[in-house]
Amino acid sequence: MLELSEYKTILDTIPAAVIIAVPVKQDEKITDFSIVYVNECFRNLTKNFIKEGVLFSSFKEKISQDINWFDMAVETIKTKKTIEETFYSHNFSIWIQLVEKCVPGDYVAVSLTNVSQAKEYESALSEQNKKLEEVTSQLKSSRLNLDSQLKNIQQLNEQLLFAAYHDSLTDLYNRSWLSTMMKVQIKETTEKNEKFGILLFDIDNMKDINDSRGHNAGDELLKQVATILKLMESKTVTATRFGGDEFVLLYKNIKDRDEAIEISKKALRFLNAEGIGISGGISIFPDDSKKTEDLLKFADMAKIEAKKNGKNNVACFHSLMQEKFLSKLNIETKMSKAMASRNFQLYYQPQFDAKTKELRGFEALLRWYDSDLGWISPEQFIPLAEETHLVVPLGDWVMTTALATIKEWEMKFSFNGIISVNISPVQFVQEDFIEKLFKKIEKSGIDKKHLEIEITEGVLIDNVEDTISKLNKIREQGVGLSLDDFGTGYSSLRYLQLLPLTTLKIDKSFVSNIAEKDGFEAKLTESIISLVSKMGLNTIAEGVENEEQLKMIQKFNCRTIQGFLLGKPMPKEQCEKLLVENLGKTSS
Repeated sequence: MLELSEYKTILDTIPAAVIIAVPVKQDEKITDFSIVYVNECFRNLTKNFIKEGVLFSSFKEKISQDINWFDMAVETIKTKKTIEETFYSHNFSIWIQLVEKCVPGDYVAVSLTNVSQAKEYESALSEQNKKLEEVTSQLKSSRLNLDSQLKNIQQLNEQLLFAAYHDSLTDLYNRSWLSTMMKVQIKETTEKNEKFGILLFDIDNMKDINDSRGHNAGDELLKQVATILKLMESKTVTATRFGGDEFVLLYKNIKDRDEAIEISKKALRFLNAEGIGISGGISIFPDDSKKTEDLLKFADMAKIEAKKNGKNNVACFHSLMQEKFLSKLNIETKMSKAMASRNFQLYYQPQFDAKTKELRGFEALLRWYDSDLGWISPEQFIPLAEETHLVVPLGDWVMTTALATIKEWEMKFSFNGIISVNISPVQFVQEDFIEKLFKKIEKSGIDKKHLEIEITEGVLIDNVEDTISKLNKIREQGVGLSLDDFGTGYSSLRYLQLLPLTTLKIDKSFVSNIAEKDGFEAKLTESIISLVSKMGLNTIAEGVENEEQLKMIQKFNCRTIQGFLLGKPMPKEQCEKLLVENLGKTSS
């Protein structure tokens, strides 16, 4: 399945500027629209002053005072019809085509396309027509002169028409031609009760080619692809350059999806024979959609799926791709609102000494309950929060809340354990992360030894030296450092020597099969615990759920356990009962 980041990549790579907005209502009446997504092209077109959370009413005049965005958006929601307007923006000195349409869930999709070039072609053609009228008026005086001028005009019109519908680099038909032809094809195919399909593909690793060999080499590769595609053209197959390194093959009068797949794989074989890898997506009219823009969008979704499955392949669109995209978009929208409404909660999962079962402390875990969707798994919303960078303010809230809990427990229970707080790699790389963290700690007034920062191997991806420097600063403050999910990624023993860790957490994937006889996980886990313990680090086994696993963990001399066997994640109030039981303290 496609991830949201991949669907956003689709919208970020198309040349049209796109935003998605939701109605703002008061007393069931729409009063405005709030933007929930802005693609890269829109940010570039509008010089990045339009962002998520901005209302229509606050920016419409910055593009054009002649277009009523609000009324158009209300109308498209009401009628479910697509509304188009073309206008000249004096602010940006370009002609813009504005398209507003309603998408499932009463979202409004707004796209802006720079059509200045088309207007220029239209103006040029109009100018030539004026010349034609002038030449016609001179017919009586000079027939020979008229014939000569008519010939020149015809040639110029042909050149303009060719330029309007062909790509200048490859001489293939361009995107404008494809858009026009697909509309014609939809009409003809509907009348004849036939099908047609498209293959939208791009060249694998094109960026690497441009970076390593230069853009001239990239242009030569594009022309080579075009030459191969021209060999495939026939009465029913037409090649176009869609833009950048993207191409589209249009298949007319096909029988079914299998025929489209067969033609697409033929194109793949032709290109592979010349050492060119591609990833492509297929969509079919009318099976997948009856609209041009949807067919292109769905083919692009399928293309991303092909890339996800290893590149150099073609994939067919299916409805689950769109459903997953809309579902994630819904969660992302709700997450923004939940941040504003503070609907997130912190739960705490206890950690115990493996042998004495004495309470070591807790791991702070983020939880989210939505009135419509119920409990939303962290595996769903945390990756989305990282993609959208909402994890930064969300992580700030988690840290502030956890520090307040530590201070409260120090006062009420003479708390001497730790609370471990997870830090996302996205948070960690922020330039002001260390400064903000230290300010929060100082403001909270906690004993620093009661805080443990928990990181994953993801923080080591980009800049190991910077990571080690930051971690050393944290450790110098007396704050503990824990490495989570050890053994599941790309870390090495070298990192264990370089990082100033105090604790290493063994991933639950090892613990789950640790009780199997002669199991590989058991041998590997024992080796890890033995080695890490000799390095002076505390070890925590995650996901301990039964007595058999606990016995093996105790046998391997793992110091600490965490899992459902002794304690599930729980609200702060339940943790306080556990503190009373384990510490023999009562609340004041």
